[in-house]
Amino acid sequence: MATQNECDDFWDIDKLVPKKKTTVSPFSSAKRTVTFTMEGEEDFGAEERKLSPDFVKSVPTVTEDASYRNDGAGLVRGVTIRKIADKYDFYGNFRKAALLYYDYKTDKCDFAPFYSYMPQYSQLTTEQKHYYFYWRSQVRMGRYIKSDYSYLYLYAYEILNLPDKISPENGLSILCDIWREYRSTFPRMDSYFALWVQDYCLVYKLPCPTDKIKDFIFSAITASSFKEFYLSDISRSGSEGADAMLAYLSDYDWRKGKYYGGESAQIYSLHMLGAMWRVLYDLELTQNTEAREVAVLRRDAFAHSLCTHAVKCKLEIEYIPLAKDEKIRAVVTGGVRYTENKLRALLGVKSRLAVKDFPDEYKRLVDRYFDTLIEQKTRERVKQSQPEYEKLYDAPREKLSFAGADEIERASWATTLRLVEGSEENIPVAEETLPEMSKDEYPSSVVPEEAAASSPEEDTVPDYGLSADDIKELLALYRGERGLDDSVAERINEAFADNFGDVILEYADDGFRIIEDYTEEIGEWLLKITK
Repeated sequence: MATQNECDDFWDIDKLVPKKKTTVSPFSSAKRTVTFTMEGEEDFGAEERKLSPDFVKSVPTVTEDASYRNDGAGLVRGVTIRKIADKYDFYGNFRKAALLYYDYKTDKCDFAPFYSYMPQYSQLTTEQKHYYFYWRSQVRMGRYIKSDYSYLYLYAYEILNLPDKISPENGLSILCDIWREYRSTFPRMDSYFALWVQDYCLVYKLPCPTDKIKDFIFSAITASSFKEFYLSDISRSGSEGADAMLAYLSDYDWRKGKYYGGESAQIYSLHMLGAMWRVLYDLELTQNTEAREVAVLRRDAFAHSLCTHAVKCKLEIEYIPLAKDEKIRAVVTGGVRYTENKLRALLGVKSRLAVKDFPDEYKRLVDRYFDTLIEQKTRERVKQSQPEYEKLYDAPREKLSFAGADEIERASWATTLRLVEGSEENIPVAEETLPEMSKDEYPSSVVPEEAAASSPEEDTVPDYGLSADDIKELLALYRGERGLDDSVAERINEAFADNFGDVILEYADDGFRIIEDYTEEIGEWLLKITK
């Protein structure tokens, strides 16, 4: 007969349910320990395992805010960095390990692939850990050997979390170097590094590293959610910066134009960016911004990274929202349309886009850029349309020079002398135009008495129709002492075109300069005429 206890056990549900096997949840917060053994070291991970767990309860820190202003230039006007007083330090162990392994090096070894969404030292196998420290030592020496996404991010986390070990200036340089060298192999880097580099500069009051990333600044601006940071130094970034600025500020996309594409695509890209860069530079969009509307952006710094308690913070950014300035958008849009009209003229296309809100002063900048290009293209089209026999009458395409002009003049006089020999006519000839011959070589009918009596010791140097002041200005330009005003340069070019046969000045990025083919001749001429 069943006892009382046995009867009571009938109602014990736990005894009726089958026993389950005990398993550990894959998301358990229990510390995982991995032993690393490498050549020359008995237990590679022994010191790391002495560190406290990754999830450590800590005492809230005192909030320490810091702020600074950027007055006078740039689109970022001011930044406030607010420290976050977290109750828990989720990745405190990573910083301790990073300090432990900062100077660690290994010998050369084979590449070991590594992937982790949030890479940490504790996730590395022996082979991966060995390769990471070898790869890092090579990068520190400027050698960018084979890598993997997670190695790149792990090194970036070291830089972000060790500001007391790696100076901000050095850290920024390393981040930019890694970004530049590996972005073509790992294109997803752009979205992360554009954010981290930007926040790193804002937190440590560093300027945008335009010189470091100018060859891919368009991609950086495209990937960044806060584009004004990379646009702040646009005047130094050349055509890549101009491309990004047009994409950001123009309501008209020139790459979607009717005549863009095919063989014309390269011409469009080269001259659209070349001409509009001059306009954007002259607009000074990032200069003297005190009177413009200011917006405020608040967000966490170093998002999507492993960010320890030591550097975790929030940013409050005051900036100029350039894209919202309707006046600037109208000017830039008008400039793109006006420039495309010039490109169409260059390609021989008659149709034109309607242009408004583009001031005349900026039109002149674009006109000056295209004038020589369109003139050359027009001459080429006219010549191509000529019958073949007419091309035989064209002047030979030879380099003009003062010595060549003198030689032509001497040959002309020699021909004249042969033609007038025996003639009784007395042909008056200016003394300064006589070729270099002894007076006995001139027939009496050609040589005037004044010339026969005495001959000049040296040729008179022509002034080519220039005034003394214009010659002084040209000499100063040749010596590199100063540039030329537009009006002076125009007078000089007109004078040389009329009296020399070609213009001698061209417009460059930094103003007018002497055309390279004529630099030597102009120097010799200036030396003679200014004696």
